[in-house]
Amino acid sequence: MGMPESVSAAGGGSLGRCWRAESIGGRARFPFMLRLLHTLRERKVRLHRSTISFVIPPFQGQLSTFGFPDLLQWMEMNRRSGRVTLRRGRDRKVVIDWKNGEIVYVSGSHPRERLGVYLHQTRAIPPATLHELLVRNFASGANLTRLILDGGHDTLAGLSRKVEALARRLLFEVFEWRNGVFRYDPDSPVEKILRIRLKLKPQAVAFQAVKRIDDAHRRRRRPKVRGFREAVFEEDELERRFWVVLERVGTLLEPKDARLRLEDLRDFADRLRRRLGRIEFLRPLHEDSAALLRDLVKRESLELSAVAPIAALDPYLTLDLLIVANSLVVDRRRSFATAEDALEHLGAAPVTVLAERLVGSDFPRARQGDRAVAAVRRASLAAAVAASRLAPEFGIPPDRAYALGLLHTIPYADLLAVVEDMKIAPGPFRAALIETYRPLVGRLRAEGWTLPRDLEAVLTDEGADPRPAAALVRAARATLPDCAIGHLAAGASPARDAGSIATEVNRLFAFLGLPAAAVRAGRTR
Repeated sequence: MGMPESVSAAGGGSLGRCWRAESIGGRARFPFMLRLLHTLRERKVRLHRSTISFVIPPFQGQLSTFGFPDLLQWMEMNRRSGRVTLRRGRDRKVVIDWKNGEIVYVSGSHPRERLGVYLHQTRAIPPATLHELLVRNFASGANLTRLILDGGHDTLAGLSRKVEALARRLLFEVFEWRNGVFRYDPDSPVEKILRIRLKLKPQAVAFQAVKRIDDAHRRRRRPKVRGFREAVFEEDELERRFWVVLERVGTLLEPKDARLRLEDLRDFADRLRRRLGRIEFLRPLHEDSAALLRDLVKRESLELSAVAPIAALDPYLTLDLLIVANSLVVDRRRSFATAEDALEHLGAAPVTVLAERLVGSDFPRARQGDRAVAAVRRASLAAAVAASRLAPEFGIPPDRAYALGLLHTIPYADLLAVVEDMKIAPGPFRAALIETYRPLVGRLRAEGWTLPRDLEAVLTDEGADPRPAAALVRAARATLPDCAIGHLAAGASPARDAGSIATEVNRLFAFLGLPAAAVRAGRTR
């Protein structure tokens, strides 16, 4: 990894290496830090003078090589703007937004580290109001803090204090990380709204962090460090996935063609990373769903019971309801999985705001006539109907089974959108690319949207997951194989009542104008 020369400390050691040491020269780390802090002002001047004035994006690397204290100093001294993303373990991510060398916003991947959840837990804003604000946040991409201030739900000073408390808690945690990766995106747009007074002078932050860590170590045993999260979009991981894709394709490529395909994969991975890194945006509805929902919105009061049947025919509307309903959930064992449960939890006011946004003239629609969009909807409905019919065999309630089948295509929607934008022609390479990245996208989406773990099992299944939800959806997809997207598990066969399931599915397809499913004989009893 190329990095500025200035990350090395004068005197032969970096601040990051000193920080990570348990003891230095046989003495405890805390007394050493007092002396180290005394020299930081001089190092600050040296760092500013010797730092290269530009970074070729993306600037990324290992925290074990370029430590978090070094990274903070480098960003501050060079008055950098943009976004720094840090990852550790399977599910730990912290995002730091910078403006001219100052930290303006910090958020984490765990639900309890999100601003909305923090405001909910501290009872700063009522849940119904928070859900309405989050709907506007997800639908428009407008900054949540801006929406809170514009709506008069908190003062600038009050909200700044709350955001600062959350930010400091997250930053102090990152100081304890021994392993991890970071990525700096200078082109990521950042809006400075709050006076968060988080201009992190290394002297003050280092002193506070080391004192907290040492105090905590005296009170408790040091926890075991979780496994280091695999590189998701880094170069080494891209090369590994490239060989997986070629293995799925099953044909040899000439060196020139292989280089072109590798460039395609790099472009694909970068686009996918940016798409997944965006705010939890809401999905556009199909036009027929939007028309039905628009009629409901025009009424004097929105009937929640009338929304559920529309959501049952549109996986995107169901997903939008779950995104909003689960936005304040911390424990994924309590996450909502069905549209009915989400509607009951949210109540009339947030659902009305959501419906108005989704049917608004300025909100996009699923592209009519697009073959990929139609294929995703067709696969979703076929699996949903089949799963609800097969549910008793797997010990899963029919309504939950329907939702699992309806939403199993979530990763495909993301992946197909990227390959369509890149204009990658349908064929073995495109199919292999999608199937290689599908489990990763499913996991990241499930974590990011706080979806239930049984739904995550479905989204990440590679054909052998023994959990009931994954096995159910595998069987449901095999019931109507001509409707399925992607690879079907080896040995999968249609259910006994495949004919009657196909008849029921075709009634829905006829109503929605989708191509009929082939009726196949099921397995014998």
